[in-house]
Amino acid sequence: MRTLIVFASAVASVAIASACASSEDVASVGGDPPPPAVVPDGGDDDGGPVADVDVPDTRLPDCSAAGWCITGFPDEDLVFRDIAPFEEVAFAIAESATEGVKVLEWTKSTNTWKYIDDGTQNQAPIGTFAGRIYAPNVDEMYFTVGPSHIFHGQRSGGTWTWTNQALPDNIAGHTDSHGSPVENASNQPIATLGVWGTGAGDVYAYYSNTIFHRDPADGSFAAVYVADDLEAAHEHIFFSSVHGSGPNDVWFVGARDRTWTNCPLVVRKSAAGWERVADAIVSDDAWAACTERPETLFLGGSDRGGWLVDIAPVSTTEYVALHNKTYQGSLEDISATTIRVTDDGYSFEQSLVPVTVAPNAGTRTATALWRGDGETWFTSWGLVLRGGDEGTFSVSTLSRSGGPVIAPFYRIRGTSNQNLWAIGARHAYHKTTP
Repeated sequence: MRTLIVFASAVASVAIASACASSEDVASVGGDPPPPAVVPDGGDDDGGPVADVDVPDTRLPDCSAAGWCITGFPDEDLVFRDIAPFEEVAFAIAESATEGVKVLEWTKSTNTWKYIDDGTQNQAPIGTFAGRIYAPNVDEMYFTVGPSHIFHGQRSGGTWTWTNQALPDNIAGHTDSHGSPVENASNQPIATLGVWGTGAGDVYAYYSNTIFHRDPADGSFAAVYVADDLEAAHEHIFFSSVHGSGPNDVWFVGARDRTWTNCPLVVRKSAAGWERVADAIVSDDAWAACTERPETLFLGGSDRGGWLVDIAPVSTTEYVALHNKTYQGSLEDISATTIRVTDDGYSFEQSLVPVTVAPNAGTRTATALWRGDGETWFTSWGLVLRGGDEGTFSVSTLSRSGGPVIAPFYRIRGTSNQNLWAIGARHAYHKTTP
């Protein structure tokens, strides 16, 4: 396979609105002002006149300057992990220290979330972590939950019924977690147990190194692709995200991983079958983690391995993936990796995503991306970044108070640039403005 490789070593232009001048774009969990002061009503104490004084209204607006609006949910300690949005409703999977793994539905008419699960996802030994969620329509939904289960829900007459099954582990002899390994760049667990589909009759799941497909006849998931070409006892292959444009165009991304080193991985299903688009030979040397693997794209260079943690379609022949690199020499080492289908193979280019622009910036990683009309949106710690096709970036303000939002955001998803969700720890923001 002949490939054309083009690198964009820096962003052409970075426009960051007030990012360094104030903390408007980033805000603290529990940092909202106190509730409004109570105005004395005079009572019957002495019957005298009550002073006419101005009482300041300390309530925050419901929406930030960029149009990110709060939504109500049943427990304040919910950590939202994934979301499946529609126009009038949305579904989410979350974790709670008090409730365990929970599944919720939001409705536009109430602007609130409510639980719709039956609790079986928390019956031991299930419920160790929240995975991903996929809904082909507003009355059907799938979600994954650790250690290796996938749930299917259907709604009839307003009532949800749920079934579940465990996905098999296809890496024999290992005792470590294959559904929530640690991503080296962030040093945080990442879900490698997920679900997605092109429609109700075409649903995929992934767990560790295996891709499964659902049989619509009996509802079972069977392995259709196993990445088992491991080259060391402590080596893994993980899938972390999936997207596509139809049944014959589905892309899975992740990493070939060892204890301290990892290299980006891309697998594609097309009309011709399954193909390893990007891969590398991974070593135990953190300064030379990756070397080229024949007949595959080599993303990121030898000393800049890392994970592909998310992917979204630009068109049927172009996808953008989020690459968190593990090279230690740069604070800004997150790339938008564009992969294109060409007449004789694939090509790619990479450009930096400047997530360190936020006032509380440090060594950062990005957690998710979503592709809209001419724009790519990114989430990071307390940050939503809006990237244009011309190479500019701007902070999309989350804060309603002007203080920093000191909380991780794990997912950004939408149906259009006017129906976007940014979710994370104790936050579920909805945006309907341009």
